[in-house]
Amino acid sequence: FKVRRMKANARERNRTHGLNDALESLRKVVPCYSKTQKLSQIETLRLAKNYIWALSEILRSGKAPDLMSFVQALCKGLSQPTTNLVAGCLQLNPRTFLP
Repeated sequence: FKVRRMKANARERNRTHGLNDALESLRKVVPCYSKTQKLSQIETLRLAKNYIWALSEILRSGKAPDLMSFVQALCKGLSQPTTNLVAGCLQLNPRTFLP
């Protein structure tokens, strides 16, 4: 029993390391990568989803959106700290685009 448990723990550890590596790679390609403020897993996924949606809307419409619309799309459903990070990376005041 102990050997099976150790093998299962090792598999889970490898799976977790793989997931963390994938999330770190994703953090580096979404807008506003910061070495000092690491996004949580859920915030990373939300920001990536918003970014993909915003880019697909640009492709669908064939025209570039105004900056405020793009930032609002990026920040939809994100926490206030993440919204502040996005605003800071784009050198904006978060109060200018929040409802």
